Amino acid sequence: MLHVVTRENRHLYQRELLDQHRLRHEVYIVERKWDGLQDRGGLEYDQFDDDDTIYFLKIDDGQVIGGHRMYPTTKPHLMSHVWPQLANVKGIPTGPHIFEWTRLYIKRERRDGGRFGSAVLGELFVGGLEYALEEGIQELSLQFEAYWFPRLQQQGWQIKPLGLPTLIKNDWWIGATIPVTEQVVNATRAYYGITTPMLVRRGITQPAVHIAA
Repeated sequence: MLHVVTRENRHLYQRELLDQHRLRHEVYIVERKWDGLQDRGGLEYDQFDDDDTIYFLKIDDGQVIGGHRMYPTTKPHLMSHVWPQLANVKGIPTGPHIFEWTRLYIKRERRDGGRFGSAVLGELFVGGLEYALEEGIQELSLQFEAYWFPRLQQQGWQIKPLGLPTLIKNDWWIGATIPVTEQVVNATRAYYGITTPMLVRRGITQPAVHIAA
């Protein structure tokens, strides 16, 4: 299952949120050696980890083993303020029903099996899409390394590039959006063989789009 964490229920996940920042440090700072990230004593943060961030945590035996986050594009976000060059053709998409989807990570030991190297990855993808569909988010803004493009298309994503591939951190990156539809959710579920709902919502009452107003 994938736990949804917002400002409303963050108090229920204090230890797990620290786990995810620790795991992000392992993935992005230690393993991938990204610079410009905040290292707070072995925990990785950036300027878009705040009260408006929606976190998704894959928890197994009490430990976070993977996750990602979403953020409203009506506020300064990664595409608009860090990597605007990824949208140098069509411009940066913004609006109350468009959310940015970033910081996907999986614990190294759990990157096993599956078409993209981990069964966990399918759960992260499906859970994020389920949430967006249920919350009325109509489009997701993404940044990903160019080699992912054909893979994501194979699982049924209708990718709309925002610009030409751009060299960032020694890799070629693409900025794009995908529409959130029931067809996309079902195609991704079928691709990974997932038949059960992914999301756990503890103590959440407000819809996601209210933070984008």
